[in-house]
Amino acid sequence: MKIEKYEFTKKNNYNIYLSNGEVITLNGRVITKNELLLKKEIDKELYSKLMHDNNVCEAFDAGVKYIAIRLRSIKEMRDYLFKKGYLVDVVNETIQNLINNGYLDDDRFTKAYIKDKLNFTTWGDYKIINELNRLGVSPIVVEDNKELLDKELLDSRMRKIIEKDIKTNKKYTGIKLKNKIYNHLITSGYSKEKVINIINSYNF
Repeated sequence: MKIEKYEFTKKNNYNIYLSNGEVITLNGRVITKNELLLKKEIDKELYSKLMHDNNVCEAFDAGVKYIAIRLRSIKEMRDYLFKKGYLVDVVNETIQNLINNGYLDDDRFTKAYIKDKLNFTTWGDYKIINELNRLGVSPIVVEDNKELLDKELLDSRMRKIIEKDIKTNKKYTGIKLKNKIYNHLITSGYSKEKVINIINSYNF
């Protein structure tokens, strides 16, 4: 198929008119990458490569926009691109390109995620870690960043919950009050170990 002409459309996209009557739309980066301006014909192999490269280019741009809202884990990005309808080979290449260009980094994501949840939510350590696991972050990466879960801050929050529960549940005493507070802290997302340790420092 011979290339008849190029026509700029929008956002760095070009319509390419072929001798068989077909019109394909390619991103300018794909045209440059494949040195298409120097070629007058497109064979089947090149055609397939152009379609693949263009899909990767579109997926990359979609991924960058997705990250612009907030940082994403690699799994979040992978799920998002699949949901957008991209095929496995396109998604895999796009993910690698995003990693290579510094847009995706699960370690950086984890640090930011923990900081945000500590600053802007009342989540406990267990819930934060559980959510990171759900988002596909490697257990090794999570473990490496556990030190960011400020123990003093978490203890302070738990003590506030305990003191409030003591004041608002005066009809409960002893083991009943202790169990009620225990359940409240667990449902608030704190780990059993931390909850037991702090509760045992109180006399009910």
